[in-house]
Amino acid sequence: MKVTKYPQSCLLIEKDQKRLLIDPGSLVSSRFSAKDLLPIDGILVTHEHSDHADPKLIRSLLAEKQVPVIGNASTAKALNGLVTKVISDREEITIDSYYVKAIELPHCLMVDGSPGPQNTGYVIDGTFFDPGDGITMEQPLKVSAAAVPFAGPDISPKDVYKFIKQIGCTKVIPIHYDYFPTDPKFYVGLLKSYIKSIDVIVLNNGESAEV
Repeated sequence: MKVTKYPQSCLLIEKDQKRLLIDPGSLVSSRFSAKDLLPIDGILVTHEHSDHADPKLIRSLLAEKQVPVIGNASTAKALNGLVTKVISDREEITIDSYYVKAIELPHCLMVDGSPGPQNTGYVIDGTFFDPGDGITMEQPLKVSAAAVPFAGPDISPKDVYKFIKQIGCTKVIPIHYDYFPTDPKFYVGLLKSYIKSIDVIVLNNGESAEV
């Protein structure tokens, strides 16, 4: 499948001419319009924070064609009717040719040390995992490729390393480094010095890679 990155944590997944959009947030809408992202066949939202879910952008994406909008219970409540399918932990669904499995994991701690909101990651076709703002697994999962948050209110290089080891992936697409700025390229050599088989794919906004 092809993965295209947009600001913060927004990813466009493409396979068999079907397109899933993950976390269209406020940092996306400040630089891109809905027309830049369309067409889409489904939207996956990991949690309710505005940098992952911009209601105005989501409405624009749905203006011409209604597609499934998937999110957890907390996100559905926050988005006030935009979520069309509330998904539960370990629930499995299909969206066109995609097989999607929900995996709940804790949102990283906030700046004051408080817990974040309910956070749901998505495993797509059993191979690619998007954890939202999660960086610690509480249930077993092994995938070959993943998006990994590289920065945040409580995310360190040690957390990134530990998370990658937990899920066993060999391909990593860095996300979540726009609002808490960091240089993802710094991590490439750092991670390779500890995980010899790792391929860290740093994408500019609008750039794609096969995973």
